[in-house]
Amino acid sequence: MIAIDSMMVCLDLSEIDEKLVAFTRSICERLPVKKVYFVHNIKTYELSDDFRETFGDVDLSKEVEANIADIVAEQFAGGCDHEILVSEEPNTELMMADLVKRYKVKLTVLGKRMSGKSTGALGTKLLRILPCSILVFPETARFNIASVLAPIDFSDASLHALRLSKSLTDQLGLQLEILHVYKLPTQYFPLISEEKAIKKAEEVVNGRFRELQKRHQEIAGVPYLLVRAAGKSTAERIALQLRKGKHGLLVLGLKGNNPIPSLSLGSVPSKLYNMDINVPLWLVYSEEVIQ
Repeated sequence: MIAIDSMMVCLDLSEIDEKLVAFTRSICERLPVKKVYFVHNIKTYELSDDFRETFGDVDLSKEVEANIADIVAEQFAGGCDHEILVSEEPNTELMMADLVKRYKVKLTVLGKRMSGKSTGALGTKLLRILPCSILVFPETARFNIASVLAPIDFSDASLHALRLSKSLTDQLGLQLEILHVYKLPTQYFPLISEEKAIKKAEEVVNGRFRELQKRHQEIAGVPYLLVRAAGKSTAERIALQLRKGKHGLLVLGLKGNNPIPSLSLGSVPSKLYNMDINVPLWLVYSEEVIQ
């Protein structure tokens, strides 16, 4: 069973905060969550001279905390135990990473505005630095999740995400679909028949699925789909399947085995995060990777 002892919600005082807090409440209604931390960091060095001159010695932290408290009171009614944390640190990412370690946060919820409204720079940094799983909620997403898409590449990270997806769908009574995107070595066409290459590739992948189902009986009955990349990236094919299958949640595993932080996120999760997809994206680490 999936249970979350500690969850962090990153707020930025934008219009998405209300949706993010309401989404957090819906998580608490569906899953056992012990405590939620609503977090905001004030970068005081970014405040203009005009602001300082106009408002003088106003206690900005207290004002921000009061603003967040109003949103929480309105959108989190009936939620679990919670606390509001407002800080004034020069580096937001490091501050939040410290909170994750200090409060043993298992899941961070992060809002995402569409690309025309935001560069997504802070979100990308948080994905790379936070030592916990992250649930990204786009501003256009909905709360009523009925089905989950779990793409796998047969790596340990994707299999961990698949097992979590199966536990989640069993726990909440949701539908689950597994997706694998495969590519053909097109440099050998027309030396070999494209039709034969597709048939052979799908035979190999189907064999890997049969072996996977033998090792993990719990997913034996879960439907899976093979999709050829066919000139598109894996991330683009996943995004297309999301829209086609009308899924409400995308779950991806993060490897986290690269010693260089900027490279540890992986190309597919990074590309999907930067796309304007309309469903929540759950990026999960295994406990072994986090440790």
